[in-house]
Amino acid sequence: MFARLVRYKVDPERCDEALEAFEEAAKSIGDIDGITGGYVMVDGDEGRIVTVTLWEDQTKMEASEVRASRLRQEALRTVEGDIDSVERLRIATGIANDAQPRAAAAEKTSG
Repeated sequence: MFARLVRYKVDPERCDEALEAFEEAAKSIGDIDGITGGYVMVDGDEGRIVTVTLWEDQTKMEASEVRASRLRQEALRTVEGDIDSVERLRIATGIANDAQPRAAAAEKTSG
């Protein structure tokens, strides 16, 4: 699995407007072949937005580059924001919360 992580800078007063634009872009990105999910994260006080998209494999992530770049630019144009960086990473391992299944199992056996 692979991830594309993009960092953006926008005027803090325009973060809500930027998030609306990213929500619209996310609808189109979600239709791209090979995407398995993603997140848009924001620090409104600092005007920082980070997007992470998750991909089945590197080939499909690379195939999405032109369309994803166009959608990023369109979203940013509305709020006059900037792209700080674009990173492409291989996901090496996952993190799970093992306490959740144990707590649910304990609840079932005690009730």
